[in-house]
Amino acid sequence: MNLALVDRIPRSGRSFGLLLAFTGMFLVSSDALLVRVAERDSEVNGWTIAFMVGLFSTPVAWSLAFRSLGRGTVATVARWRGTLALTGLLGAVSTTSFLTAVTLTAASNVVAIIAACPIFAAVLARFALRERTSGRTWRAIGVTAIGIAVIVRGSMTGGGVGGDLLALVAIGGFSINLVIWRRHPELPRTLVVAVTATFIALVTAVPADVSLLDRRALLATMLMGGFFGPVARLCMSTATRHALAAEVSLFTPVETVAASLWVWLWFDEVPPTPTFIGGTIVVVAVFYGLTGPARETGLVPPRQS
Repeated sequence: MNLALVDRIPRSGRSFGLLLAFTGMFLVSSDALLVRVAERDSEVNGWTIAFMVGLFSTPVAWSLAFRSLGRGTVATVARWRGTLALTGLLGAVSTTSFLTAVTLTAASNVVAIIAACPIFAAVLARFALRERTSGRTWRAIGVTAIGIAVIVRGSMTGGGVGGDLLALVAIGGFSINLVIWRRHPELPRTLVVAVTATFIALVTAVPADVSLLDRRALLATMLMGGFFGPVARLCMSTATRHALAAEVSLFTPVETVAASLWVWLWFDEVPPTPTFIGGTIVVVAVFYGLTGPARETGLVPPRQS
């Protein structure tokens, strides 16, 4: 690998935060594909998929937490217990809602609705943190909303209202978590990932039915829970230390475009024409929102608690 290129990779500041946000969303875009793999030729449901994801994530995430914090892990958990419980529960609800939504409606529909996250996050950050969102970012969010409207209008005609509603629940939980992570930049992100994984397993344990799993579903959930999920959540939660919540949330369309592409290529689940049109609008809006000068993007340092 070109060493000069490696040296140019940001390791702090806003650019680093945006890189983490992109990486996290790109990794999580694999979820829609892996859910399709898990449910193919089987009767496995969203509850069971989410449970297995939490089950595989928990030991991996806690190992990372103990490796990062060492002997201070238990004391740190006790110090942050309230915040960790809240963010963990929100993460569990958000993840379970998303995974279940993909089993109930078209993947392109779900990830299109997920892309509306910037609107939720910007409004929440404005009122909860009094975090100034620049005119450029608001304009980007406005154009993003137009793209989302185009996508949803076309995809909702195919039915799957239950999946659509669960997708809205998913972005609601994720948006609130973005604000919580931004509000507490010193909150250990490895603990956020570990507690979230534990809550996912606990919340879904009763309705899950592991007898429905076949070898393919087991492998798919292992990939989601053992690698993609923990790494993606770590990237997203850490990104809020370096960039505004509204800016981090602007990367949700990365998942929209990539997830639709993966499912299309692997399962020939072709997104409707409105998805292509709306996706193009969204990508252009995100590029516009993230490429302005610092003054125009309204950057401020992370707020300390």
